[in-house]
Order: sequence, then structure tokens, then C-alpha cells
Amino acid sequence: MPHATNALDGSRVYFEDDGGEEAPVVLHGGFGESVELVRGSPIAQAIRADEFRHIYVDHRGHGSSDKPRDPAAYAMPLRVADAVAVLDELGIERAHFVGLSWGGRLGFGIGEFAPDRVLSLVIGGQQPYRWQDSALTRVVTVALDAAQSEGMEAFARGLEDFWQIRFPEPRRTRALDNDPAALRAAWRAALSEGAVSGDLRAWRIRCLIFIGAADADFLEQARHAASEIPNAEFMALNELDHYGAHTSPEKVLFEAILRTLHGR
Repeated sequence: MPHATNALDGSRVYFEDDGGEEAPVVLHGGFGESVELVRGSPIAQAIRADEFRHIYVDHRGHGSSDKPRDPAAYAMPLRVADAVAVLDELGIERAHFVGLSWGGRLGFGIGEFAPDRVLSLVIGGQQPYRWQDSALTRVVTVALDAAQSEGMEAFARGLEDFWQIRFPEPRRTRALDNDPAALRAAWRAALSEGAVSGDLRAWRIRCLIFIGAADADFLEQARHAASEIPNAEFMALNELDHYGAHTSPEKVLFEAILRTLHGR
């Protein structure tokens, strides 16, 4: 299996590269999502393979990447170095980055710590400031704590109850495959890390920040981030919550993503 090695701590990062000569797009999914789920997502499918080279990456703690259980291993500079390691392994100087939820938080980190490796950023359902207490934050924390003794079924059930859904297959089965101790370590690191960027106004990166208009946990902070970044477009998707914004086939979102990737 293809892995890249993080130059800072030696962690191994799993990726899948579809190859080609087109402009590379690196895709990172949400919390608990593996490459397989990101590959099948509506957003990934909307990014045409004849126009872009798709590269899918498992976050550390996820999928086939290493799964440390120490929160210190999930510091944002280390997570960004994972993404850079994949580019270095493939001999790619700069790429577009598309990040959904947990991957969106990483996208802000990439923009802050590795801007010279970025062609553009598409950030879904996240914000770059200190992680505030919210209903979703509390649900994830409680569900991950329960998962340490009850297994990942407790985590999946907690989110399903919160969003009043049942995850479809294979999403639910893949969620149950996660290591609960690794995910809790990653989550604790995020809650304590503070703001990702010291000054978003200094960024010179083309960005699209999109979010569900019903995402009460992250909406206003995402909107504020877009107002601070000089070359950012903000999009709120009507009637969609955090989960829905990443799974609904919204044509207007796909058009905005392609516009950002094409630099229009």
C-alpha cells in the first residue's frame, strides 16, 4: 500500500493517487472517514477526473495511516506535515486541497503552515479559530468517551441520534472500523489547540469556504474567516446542517468548487 513518511515524526500516511498529468487535487475527508468514503463522496465525484488528478489521503488516526494514541501526535504542524509528505512522495510542488469538516480544519492549517504548497483551498464545514463549546462538540466528546469501553458503535449511535439519521452503508461500517483511542486523542488535540492562524488577513491563497446554513456549530466563525481572508469566497448552503453540507449533491456547490479550482 502506498504510504508517505512524515519528515517531522516519522509517521506513515496512507494515500491513493489516481495519477495523470492534470492539476493535482488532494482530498481529505471528515472525522472518522477513510479514503474509501471520500472517494465515493458527491464532491469528489463532481471534480472531473479528466481535468484534475485525484489524490486521496487518510488523516493520521484514520484508515490505513498510523494511529498514535497521544494527543500531542495530532498537533496541527504535524498534521500539515502529513499532507506535505504526500506531495513530496509524489514529487508535486503545489496542489489544490479539498477538505471536508475535519479535513477542512486541516485545510486552514495547510494554508497557515504550508502556503507555498497550495494552489487553492476548498474548506467545508469548518473554522480556523479556537474550537468553541457547542452542541456537536459535546456530542462527539461524550460519544468518543463512551466508545473507549463500548466500541465505535457508541460513537456512531451518538452522531446518528444528534443528526436524527442513520448512516448509510458503507459509511456506518467504516465508522465502526476506527480505533476509538486514536480518534479520542485526535479530538482532544483539536479542542485544546487554539486558533490555527495568527492573522488570516495576511493570506494570499484563493479559498472557497462553504458550510450548511443550518450548521449552528460553525456557521458564524466560518463566515468571519471568509471575511478576513482577502481572496476567499463564502457559501452557505440553504437548509443543510453540518452533515448534510458534505453529503448532499448541491449543484451550486459543485460549480463554486470548480470555479475555485479553475481560478475563475
